[in-house]
Amino acid sequence: MASLVAWVKVTQKRRLNVIDVDVDSNPDLVCALGVAELPALVLIKDQRVVGRLEGRATGRQIDELIRPHLAA
Repeated sequence: MASLVAWVKVTQKRRLNVIDVDVDSNPDLVCALGVAELPALVLIKDQRVVGRLEGRATGRQIDELIRPHLAA
């Protein structure tokens, strides 16, 4: 999933802020976000979790997660 998220980070840099989190250094954040499985992609909008993917994900799954939340 890392390469797919990196692609989103580059192609949507004007519309999304993609942040990589080191789970070993940030266990409290991982717990607060309710992440149960890695890798994980958590979509936060207006300070609320609005979507997530945990475990392996395809490009299509990532696109379906983020597309409804992208500003036009």
